[in-house]
Amino acid sequence: MEATESYGAVELLKLARHCHGIDKYVSSSVGLSIDEMHCLSALFTDRPPSVKRLSELISVTPTRASQILRSLEQRQFVSRTLDAADRRKEVVDLTESGRRTVDTILQLFSEVGSELLANWRKTLDEQRSGSLPPSRPAKEVLA
Repeated sequence: MEATESYGAVELLKLARHCHGIDKYVSSSVGLSIDEMHCLSALFTDRPPSVKRLSELISVTPTRASQILRSLEQRQFVSRTLDAADRRKEVVDLTESGRRTVDTILQLFSEVGSELLANWRKTLDEQRSGSLPPSRPAKEVLA
């Protein structure tokens, strides 16, 4: 792997850690597990037509997706009803409480995103001005 490729990989690893940290912060702020938060957000943004599709969107097994939905339904974040056209299918909708929670999640992500961008711009400015050393090449980071 060339230095520029491994540098990109190192930066992606850092980004993944940041994303996981953001997920943990936001989910704990709204009293949900990360999987529950991802489930609510997928229901809001994608309206998946099946538990199988939901499981793909949030990267869990269909069994786990069903467990998450059951938990969210018990806590009144979602409602589940049989599809009127096809009684074998289930329709999952966000309740009012679920929608308010998604609104809070979106607000928190917006705040965190604004802070990250501000810090990123500050770091770039410091690197350009010479008050902060440039990022090390990946070979140095990995050595």
